[in-house]
Amino acid sequence: MAIAENKKYGEEEKKTEPVRVRGLPFFPHFVLREVVVMCIVAGFLLILASVYPASLLKPADPFDTPSPIYPEWYFLYVFGFLKFWIYDVGPIPAKIIGVTLPMVLWYGLLILVPFIDRNPSTDIRTRKVAVTLGIIALLGVLYFTY
Repeated sequence: MAIAENKKYGEEEKKTEPVRVRGLPFFPHFVLREVVVMCIVAGFLLILASVYPASLLKPADPFDTPSPIYPEWYFLYVFGFLKFWIYDVGPIPAKIIGVTLPMVLWYGLLILVPFIDRNPSTDIRTRKVAVTLGIIALLGVLYFTY
């Protein structure tokens, strides 16, 4: 009843249609453009593979260990620390310490940073403790990776 009272007598409600943006349809225009780009890239790959063919190496031998062996890039600092640490600590061999110590220190530092630095500011100039710990950890990882 309240809706009808607010309308003026004899005034009709205007119906508005959504504005349709005119443009190119997805199929076939955009699909055709993507297919052309894929064909060009595949053609360049075929040309490069024909001009510079991959050489055949010796067959794989599961009993031959290649030298030198390197881990994945994200474990290079552990590998470097393993070469650095040569001391046995009591009954714990040096290899176990050389693998676990950098992992525990690195991830333990990452876990403890929010608890050590309680500064609520997001400005890097006022977060001296977090920046110092981050720089120390990064320099250690870069040193042992190198």
